[in-house]
Amino acid sequence: MTDKKRLKGITVHRPIVYGSIATMIPVEERIANPDHNMRWTVALRSATSPTPDSDILKQRSIEGDIIGGADDLSHFIKKVSFKLHDSYPNPLRTIDRAPYEINETGWGEFLIYIKIYFVSESGEKPLQFQHGLKLHDWLPDPISIPEHQPWLRSTIPDDDDNDEENESVLKNDYEQPEQLERTSPGDLNSSNQDLSSTTLTTRSDPLSPNSSKLIHSWQYDEIVFTEPNETFYHRLLSNPMTSLPIKNRFPEDLVRQIGPKGECGEFSLEIEEKEFKKLSWAKMKVLIETDRLRGALVRSEKELNEIKRFIQKST
Repeated sequence: MTDKKRLKGITVHRPIVYGSIATMIPVEERIANPDHNMRWTVALRSATSPTPDSDILKQRSIEGDIIGGADDLSHFIKKVSFKLHDSYPNPLRTIDRAPYEINETGWGEFLIYIKIYFVSESGEKPLQFQHGLKLHDWLPDPISIPEHQPWLRSTIPDDDDNDEENESVLKNDYEQPEQLERTSPGDLNSSNQDLSSTTLTTRSDPLSPNSSKLIHSWQYDEIVFTEPNETFYHRLLSNPMTSLPIKNRFPEDLVRQIGPKGECGEFSLEIEEKEFKKLSWAKMKVLIETDRLRGALVRSEKELNEIKRFIQKST
């Protein structure tokens, strides 16, 4: 029977990752199903990755699959269902024990619906979300040069610093990334020619998928239990999660990019700090742009009032 007594003002969070990893199937292994050229795994795991020498990694279907899974989530997860494309046999697949993952092959990308069912003691409703299976990496590698990432600097301008100074700094720092973001897929060839003469690191042909590397697409998230019942609360506390490592412990070639515009390597405190700095710089840029537009509005209103007075005097 579920404990109905809720602990007021208490919240417990559990960090998770969900997503997929894909790799090319060698030609000689496609005899049984020649149309399926990619092998992939979709999974839901704890956020922290196992240590590089862990037996957990050796049991995974794809070599180089190192993201997440250091902790067993079965103390609060009863089962996880994955809804695949209807073209797959038994597209709705339910996994009732760890690891919560599906290993398959195919050729096309599609949305996978993931649903978490919590243990009965929790009294919590199922949680559902979706993941876009990624089998191909068509875009250049993310910019990794520090001078093109102003948010990674040790200092961030204070709110009360000189606005003109901050605006000049942000304009210079963001000018090139903004141009890259505005590039359309059809312009990538010409854009890549410009980048080849700079110090930026990109592939020689961004429109040709690199079959030799792993395609990672992972999302970090946190399941928050608000005012859990007492029984479930004690269960959560008795099963603490492993903290994220300070920095990536694996070769960067294993995970060149976690997700869209993501970082290299496993999820770590270093990535968390970088993300915080990105948000801080974005906030600063919004504040400066707001001040600029407010000033432009004041000047426009002043000019409008002068025109109105001039018209009144003329009539």
